[in-house]
Amino acid sequence: MIMRRVVIGVLVAVAWFIGLCYMPSPMLFLVLLLMCCACQHEFYNMMRRSGHSVSRNYGMLMGVVWLISCYAYPPYAARELPVGHQFETLVLSSLIFVLFLRVLFDSRIKKPVEQTAVTLLGFFYIPFMLSFFIRLAQWGASGMFEMPCARGGVYLASYVAAVVKFGDIGGFTFGMLIGKHKFFPRVSPKKSWEGFLGGVFFSMLTSVLMVWAVRRFAWLPQCPLSELSLVHAVVLGVVLAVVGALGDLVESMFKRASGCKDSSGLLQESGGILDMFDSLIFTPAVLYFYLAWFIGQAVCA
Repeated sequence: MIMRRVVIGVLVAVAWFIGLCYMPSPMLFLVLLLMCCACQHEFYNMMRRSGHSVSRNYGMLMGVVWLISCYAYPPYAARELPVGHQFETLVLSSLIFVLFLRVLFDSRIKKPVEQTAVTLLGFFYIPFMLSFFIRLAQWGASGMFEMPCARGGVYLASYVAAVVKFGDIGGFTFGMLIGKHKFFPRVSPKKSWEGFLGGVFFSMLTSVLMVWAVRRFAWLPQCPLSELSLVHAVVLGVVLAVVGALGDLVESMFKRASGCKDSSGLLQESGGILDMFDSLIFTPAVLYFYLAWFIGQAVCA
């Protein structure tokens, strides 16, 4: 059981890393879009199974429109595009306003406050947060619908995915083998402090290795990671591991509140798509702003 889950986790992490590094830009965006749709669909289904009212189809449409908008307007090209960040604000406010109108004029909706709140929760929790994967992949883009050919930004996206997922694998392995002290029993009774610390160690190690590699080997895509010191690499590894673990706990909280063991049974004992990507939901935004604020790579320069 342990080995099977570890092998599945390693294969998924490696496949995701290779895909990020070598997929054509439109295909890479399509994969991310489909992943977001699958996660959001599972989240809304969990909410429905627990009796909550939700506009599932419109919520997912909001996610699709938002991700396409982010892909269309890279933040680094804001100065040269017609409306730049104003376009994102317009899209976001319009999507929310249309949701309010939909709830207002649909007489079949008996719980308008709940339906609006849960629909918005699913949007901001999944596609809005995961859109930072696109932001990372577009690092250095200068035009619409662009992920630079040098793929430095794509390496950033692969970095955060690798650091978090190998941390997940390390945490699961340490927890199963030596886990004794409960980490957060109110939400996830199986997680242990030993597993958490094992995950932090694996994330830190992965971060250091990937930063060292991009600084050492010229054939790897050059990106802001090449400017990181090993101290930064260690700090980022720890921060991403902690945020990833919190992301896992957030989804566990939603599952427990909904009375669900897994977000779906799509991946059998591994649960659903959301179960596999829950630790990745908040971490892309953390790396994005960490690099923008501490490495001097101004996002809106």
